[in-house]
Amino acid sequence: MQKFIAKLQSKKHKGQGVIEYAGALVIAAVLVAAVLAIGPTGISNLFTDILNSVQSYFTGQLPS
Repeated sequence: MQKFIAKLQSKKHKGQGVIEYAGALVIAAVLVAAVLAIGPTGISNLFTDILNSVQSYFTGQLPS
């Protein structure tokens, strides 16, 4: 059984790593494009909103 599992794991197709790397580059490019589209003020507002949400959540979790 262990040999069977080892054979299944070793059957990567040649060039599969290149395809995965290309996919990672596409995702990174989409993220960079989104950040550039939002602009610096949009990013600042986004982080401010996130921090305010986290702060209000943790404040609500404190016992009164």
